[in-house]
Amino acid sequence: MNRVPLLQRERWLLIDGAAEFGGHEVMLLRLAEEIAAHGRVTPLILARNGSALWRRAAVHAAALTLPADHGHAATLTGLLRHPLAALRDMLALARAIRTLRPTLCIVAEGCVLAQPVMVLAARLLRQRVAVYVPLTESSHKLGFGRSTLRDALVQRFYANLPHAWITITAHQAAEFADWAHVRRPIFSLPNTVERGIDELAGHALLGTAEVPPTQRVLVLGRLDSHQKGLDQLIAFLSATPALQQKVNVSLVGRGPYEAALRAAIEATPALNQWINLQPWVDPAEAMRNHDVLLIASRYEGVPLVMLEAMALGLPVVASDLPGTRAFLPENCLFGVGDLQRAFRIIAALRDPLLRQRIVQLNRLTYGARASSSAFTAAVSRLTGELCSVANP
Repeated sequence: MNRVPLLQRERWLLIDGAAEFGGHEVMLLRLAEEIAAHGRVTPLILARNGSALWRRAAVHAAALTLPADHGHAATLTGLLRHPLAALRDMLALARAIRTLRPTLCIVAEGCVLAQPVMVLAARLLRQRVAVYVPLTESSHKLGFGRSTLRDALVQRFYANLPHAWITITAHQAAEFADWAHVRRPIFSLPNTVERGIDELAGHALLGTAEVPPTQRVLVLGRLDSHQKGLDQLIAFLSATPALQQKVNVSLVGRGPYEAALRAAIEATPALNQWINLQPWVDPAEAMRNHDVLLIASRYEGVPLVMLEAMALGLPVVASDLPGTRAFLPENCLFGVGDLQRAFRIIAALRDPLLRQRIVQLNRLTYGARASSSAFTAAVSRLTGELCSVANP
């Protein structure tokens, strides 16, 4: 690895104005860590004051601060409803750019058009800009409100506002270029997991442990009704009381649907006996105590929780989506909302030989495409591509 002397390195400013901490924030930290390790570029992170990303950023890079969140100021809605808060974000970004003089700004968005204030401000400040986005589907496909207006704005203006885009897969890049009419370069950076999970990969095979009489099903992550399909899952479980003799379901995490989930479970004594709601814990700990991971989402990029389970040897049963189909065996996938098939697959995974085959196949896929070594190679390639964007 050819390291560049510190004073000669480019500076890249990684920007995320979200208050929440999710999968793409994990990836932003991993990207900063790998960029720093490669020694060609110095990464700096601009995050929301008090956010989990802001607290963790200093471990990986110099961290700078956006004002505390005011109505999600960096979003399109925030720009329209809270223009003064959006202006404060723009001024904070301007101060950071004036102080640091980065050669490239990388804005992390959860989906397309999630943080247009940051992208617009960076362009107005005459910066070279790339946008990292794990969900590239249209607002119409994702079921967002005012989807026609949002998609038209992307197609006619936003898609070609940054100088480059970074998606998770080449398939995503092709679909995004097609529907959004993108004329800018679109690069890809595959997802990976945090180093602690990767270091556990290859040790005890969780999936080969003997399955207890009642299978323990884990749903792990942000508790969101629509995206994560939890509304459909609770409706199915409520209508299928016979499953109580076969499975226990744990919903582990935090999110906007938490209160409604708790109320639904507590209101139905039968559900309360075999479905439990638990606060967020370390993924490795949660997976160690379960027999299968269930992902019932309506849409996803490449779920980090899926990669974590693959690394740790926990079988995964998931909605058939582009980001899951590319990693999981066909016999572990079900149509979106087809939870009857999902639980048939879960029942089939009681067979120890089938479980072992699935676990071994998942481990091989993870090692080749999502391990730390695979991610290091991908970041090396991406760094070269982005250097060409930063220095046209």
